Amino acid sequence: MITVNDNTDHELMLAVARGDGARGSLAAMGEIYERRHRALFRFFFRLTARQSPAEDLTHEVFLRMIRYRHTYKAGEAFEAWMYRIARNVFADYTKKHRLEAPAGEGQLEMAESPRPTPLDAALKQQDLALLYRALRALPDDRRELIVLSRYQGLSCEQIGRIVGCETGTVKVRMFRAMKEMGRIFHDLRQEKAS
Repeated sequence: MITVNDNTDHELMLAVARGDGARGSLAAMGEIYERRHRALFRFFFRLTARQSPAEDLTHEVFLRMIRYRHTYKAGEAFEAWMYRIARNVFADYTKKHRLEAPAGEGQLEMAESPRPTPLDAALKQQDLALLYRALRALPDDRRELIVLSRYQGLSCEQIGRIVGCETGTVKVRMFRAMKEMGRIFHDLRQEKAS
């Protein structure tokens, strides 16, 4: 049986894929969940702007990881495999929930900061709300790139493995997505000012 705390996610997932006894597989999957569920929740929350669907989608990823454990290979990067599953889960979700309205501005999370003045806090919250509106206005594929890069902290190389394209292509798509988001943010800010 494996000792869970000393293993990487890759080693833990290999143990789950091999089926190292029910107890070993369960312990390994539990450790992966403890390590990764917050990052997946943040990924989905930033894509959906809703807590409940983000929680449901996070759980669905882990269910699919167990269901498709046999597809995990020894030479594969765990994070890329996990986010490919997350992308598929999100794609299924968006097909079913296309017509739902996005969350209100008050439902979005606020970035943590030291105690600002009330005016600074109001301006920051207003800009943050506009930034989230701009992010939500992007097409799903562009929003996903920004979330994976800026919020999940993945490199262009890792994102390339997740979305199935070259690193250079990811960089170009990221540049275009950021440029489009900046344009939308600027338009929203101008609209708010008038």
